[in-house]
Amino acid sequence: MATRSHTQKDFLLGYEFPLHPLQDFALNGTLASHAPEHPKEWGQEKDGFDFWKDFEQHFGSKSPKGDGESVHRSIAAAVSPDSKLLAISSAYPREGILIYDVVTKELRQVLEGCGTLAFKPPAAKYNVETEGQAATADAGGKPAYTLISNISTSEPRPQPYTGLILWELDHNGRLFVEEEPIDPAAIATKAIEAIVPELESEHEWTRAFVDASSLHADFVRALEKTSVDHRRRNNTVIQDAQIPSFVQSPFSCDGHSMVYVTNNRTTQHGMRDPEDLPHVVVYDVDAGREVHHFSGHTDMVAWFGFSPDGRHVASVSWDGTLRMSSIETRGVEWATESSGGQSWSGAFSPDSKHVIWSSRSGKEIKVHEVADGKVLSIFPETVANWCRYFSWHPTEPQVALCADKTVYVWRPFDGPEGVVVQRMVIDGGDRFPRMAQIQNASWMEDGRLLALGISDRTTLVYDTLTNAKEVFKRQRGVDAAHIRSGFFELPKGEEGKSAYLSVDGDGKVRYWDRSVAPLPDAQSERESPVEASWSESRSEQGRETPKNGKYVAVWSKIREQIGGTRKGKETSDQEREAWAQQGTSIWTAE
Repeated sequence: MATRSHTQKDFLLGYEFPLHPLQDFALNGTLASHAPEHPKEWGQEKDGFDFWKDFEQHFGSKSPKGDGESVHRSIAAAVSPDSKLLAISSAYPREGILIYDVVTKELRQVLEGCGTLAFKPPAAKYNVETEGQAATADAGGKPAYTLISNISTSEPRPQPYTGLILWELDHNGRLFVEEEPIDPAAIATKAIEAIVPELESEHEWTRAFVDASSLHADFVRALEKTSVDHRRRNNTVIQDAQIPSFVQSPFSCDGHSMVYVTNNRTTQHGMRDPEDLPHVVVYDVDAGREVHHFSGHTDMVAWFGFSPDGRHVASVSWDGTLRMSSIETRGVEWATESSGGQSWSGAFSPDSKHVIWSSRSGKEIKVHEVADGKVLSIFPETVANWCRYFSWHPTEPQVALCADKTVYVWRPFDGPEGVVVQRMVIDGGDRFPRMAQIQNASWMEDGRLLALGISDRTTLVYDTLTNAKEVFKRQRGVDAAHIRSGFFELPKGEEGKSAYLSVDGDGKVRYWDRSVAPLPDAQSERESPVEASWSESRSEQGRETPKNGKYVAVWSKIREQIGGTRKGKETSDQEREAWAQQGTSIWTAE
């Protein structure tokens, strides 16, 4: 009997996120539990608003509820570095960008862009005094915010968007330079009235024919398109430039530079001349010019990124290679051999010394030294599906990664192949075993929280200190578009309470209070289940015992097992499997 092929609409109608995973997070041998007042469903939020009504008003009136249109939409979101502005974009058929004030929920600006969204980091991101920076920049005659997006075309796009535009905004989120808009309908009427007499007298047109024709509508569309081009003369526009979907930010940490790729089309249907192959380009945002071109990839580039220190750009391609380029020397420092399958994603460690990537069709994961390309660690398991999302912990030598229905927390430097210290596996059910997936994972609140995006649009947040899970759940049957990066941590309010903001696929922005579970006994709010910092993890010097002594117990046990394994020249398959199985017990050692 043939297996029925399910659509995304079928999945959203029939699937409901299971509250009991096949394998759960754990702390000190205790499985994770739900935080107070959780799980929560859409509709139980503290506050929110309907952003899709604004899209309908400004970019078209067709309802997204009809015939499952929502599942075919693609929406992206971004919050400004100071958490004051929210940008939401929609791709074809209703291309546009809306800019909101996060606190007042006021719609501040409508932009004619779409697709990719990212705010440029402030140059003083790492300075202590950054409060009021946006207002200061605005008062000084400079834009307070810079937002990058794709260029809208109002045409169906079988390929990804291949043009970028930079938007400059003031401290209120409005265009820094804005012109008075034209009225295309009124101008079209005036123009037609001026030419109708000649059409009637010289060309035998009639007023009835003109009124019944599409002349006025065509005139309006032409004016609208031309007026968009006229307004864009105030913006930086880069043609044939693309930011792949797995790139978290195209900007350097100081905001002075950004990276994109040109000629980014696959060669799997036929090779092209070298000059027509993908080029990774570094662009000086302040000077408004390209400064570096890195070539060498022979197929579509799926990911690139700046190292946090701004000295390197790494790129991963469908040609199966990772290439490391130097900003200082303007050349490629090293490149891997082809892995023999598509490569999808990567990420630099916070200290800029290591890079992780997925190869062999996204199923093999390695960590390299940035300096020389040396392989330091290989993930001890072959993941079930493409691994296309990595998130390094901001202070600990560990990385969160997800593939198919599993999210892992992996410490790549603990042992010959590292140690998997956490693992959660969701239940895909019998009807949709291939469609239920964990799509992304990211650390929040300086690494205390791990947020997971599920393919049914549900979000789960795991608290590594309290061993509690917050679940923000889409109900079964609710139609919802795909959202790229739609869950954000907000600064504490006047009452000192933490909150989240979610941009959800049903067209709603939601504000959620954070539910904080009680801390386990013998663990203060400042203590983490794993106490090894980035500097400590790579140093052989002595370490000071923390208050609870738990770090020494964990590290001693890890060192004992590493030492026992490293005595031999090689590690057997059985030993590698033992490392993977012992990961959780090592991480939760007392």
